Amino acid sequence: MGTLILFLASCSRLGLLLRWPVRRVVYKQIYFSGLQSIGLLLLIALAAGGIVAGKLHYQIGQSGSAALKLLASLTLTEFAPLLTGLVLCARSISAMASELALMRHQGDITTLEMLGIDVLGYLVMPRILGMLLAAGVLSFYFALAAVTAGAFGVAGLGWGHAMAELPANLSVSMLWQCIGKGVVFGMAAAVVACRQGLATSGGGTEVPMAASRAVVRALIALFGLDLIFILVGHYL
Repeated sequence: MGTLILFLASCSRLGLLLRWPVRRVVYKQIYFSGLQSIGLLLLIALAAGGIVAGKLHYQIGQSGSAALKLLASLTLTEFAPLLTGLVLCARSISAMASELALMRHQGDITTLEMLGIDVLGYLVMPRILGMLLAAGVLSFYFALAAVTAGAFGVAGLGWGHAMAELPANLSVSMLWQCIGKGVVFGMAAAVVACRQGLATSGGGTEVPMAASRAVVRALIALFGLDLIFILVGHYL
């Protein structure tokens, strides 16, 4: 089954969210990809925000307010969703693909199909939904942490005042762009992971190979989608 067909077939099963077992898979995916990832993600965001703001302010010579405004703009439109997607690819996508590949290898998926259980509705759609929700929220928190670190780096104890001035210089559309791109990146990566996991065949050695293929192809998808976003934003 192709990646696009898998995505469309999963979307057609959103009505199954009315069933508790399906919602439970969604909650577990949000917990694993979202809550368990937030510590690592915030650490990366704080480091990235401080480094970029320091480079802009102390080495390039921009004023503190200009450096913070540029950092916030770049973080909301590019850094936050993309780096969040990269972290999720490294941490969650490989695990998702490995889990589905192992279920395929052990015959669990065949058993579910024999019992008449909709595999796409029970295993795939909840994972995609949980991942895209987690990615959207994590992108927002990444941006907030990175900009806060940058404000502290350029303004010191006056970071609160520097942060308070930012809304006047930024548009709400940037925030929605950050969350929206995070959602799209998370969704694309999850679809790729599910596709690679379900397509596994052969022996047990195929399980880690499926995880490796999922990560590589998810990264290609993320950068490809980001390039499309840039081109669309430039020409429209």
